Parts: sequence; C-alpha cells; structure tokens
Amino acid sequence: MPERDVATLTEDAAADPVDPDDLHDPGPGGAAGSGRGPGVLMVVTGTLGLLAAMVLTIDRFLLLEDPTTQLACNLSPFIACGPVMQSAAGALLGFPNPLLGIIGFSVVLTTGVVRSAGIALPRWYHRGLQVGVLLAAVFITWLQTQSLYVIGALCLWCMLVWSVTIPLVVVVTLENAATGRLGAGLQRVGLRLRPYAVTIVAVWYLVVVAAIGLRFYREFALFWFGVAL
Repeated sequence: MPERDVATLTEDAAADPVDPDDLHDPGPGGAAGSGRGPGVLMVVTGTLGLLAAMVLTIDRFLLLEDPTTQLACNLSPFIACGPVMQSAAGALLGFPNPLLGIIGFSVVLTTGVVRSAGIALPRWYHRGLQVGVLLAAVFITWLQTQSLYVIGALCLWCMLVWSVTIPLVVVVTLENAATGRLGAGLQRVGLRLRPYAVTIVAVWYLVVVAAIGLRFYREFALFWFGVAL
C-alpha cells in the first residue's frame, strides 16, 4: 500500500475514535462488547423500580379518589407512603413522581434486555443514559432530604426506588467512564474506581441508612420497642 494511503488511514482512525462497544472485545463489564454484567443489573433494577413506580402510581390514584384511604404501606405514623405522595414533593413537576419512574425504569429495563442479549449500543445512547442516571441520583437525593427533614415520613416503595437507583448510578457511571465514553480524563478515574463499585454502593447505602437512623431513632425505639428516648 502506498505511504500516502497509509497516512490517510491513520489520520482517519485518529479523527474518528471507535466506541469500545463497537470493537466487540471482551471487557470487564461482561460479554463481548455489550457488557452483559451491567445488562443483567439493569434488568433487575429496572424490574424492581418499575414495580415500585407502578404500585405508587396506583396508590396515588386511590388517594385522589379518597384521600382517607389507608394504603398497605402505611405501617406507622412515620412509615407511610400516603403523606409522602400527598406532599408537594410527591409531584415535583405538577404530576405524580411515579410516572417519571415508570418512564425511566422502562428505559432501564429495555436497555438491560438489549445488552443482556449481547447487542452493542452506540456511544450517544450510553451518554444519554448517563445523563438520565445522574438526574435520577440528584432526584432521589432531594427526595430523601424531603422525606427525612420536611415530610417526616418514610415511604417503603420510595425506598425501594432509592435502593435500586444507587447501584444503577454507580455501575453505569463507572462503566461509561472506564470505557472512555465520557472522555480520556474520566477514563483513568473510571478504570481506577471500577473495581470498587460494590464498596461505593455499600458506602452510599450506609450513608442513607445512617441518615434515616439519626432522624427517626426516637420513633423507631418508641414504635418497635415501646421505649421513649
């Protein structure tokens, strides 16, 4: 091949980097190119999150029909879905938050099924998903502060949404960073932190549990043990 053609091919390759998913090489995420490990996680978290969002949506309609309805998840004065859903924070955009969950977790579940089947997705899709999970992380953190310090009640189905969103955010973010989808600078960070994904998720869980304990330890002691602190 003439040297001129070789130089042209080299320049074209440098100008148009290939997404790691398009190479179909086995990576730390699982199967060739598609990353079946994260795909399975998306199926599990998407299914549980969608279930919680659908139950919350049905319960919200029940409350609209009869605000005095006693929901199955109303276990105590401070463990109750009703007060959370009927609060201003329960409809941040003017409609019930669970509708956002139905949309978002449907996307996550579908993405997980596609990736579990070994189908590679384009880089722009992964970046769009990254924006979505980051917004979800911000949203659930805000909802946690509202539940703990404004509403003063815990919603069990909402807590299930928190529980599945946290590992989803961590795994998707670290995978996108480690594979270079978010740029070379973040790739180094992603490669360094990706082996500690479970640790990061565990620490995040502990922070949330600690915040709940500090806020409601008196209520828990009185309700479960009959001890006033």
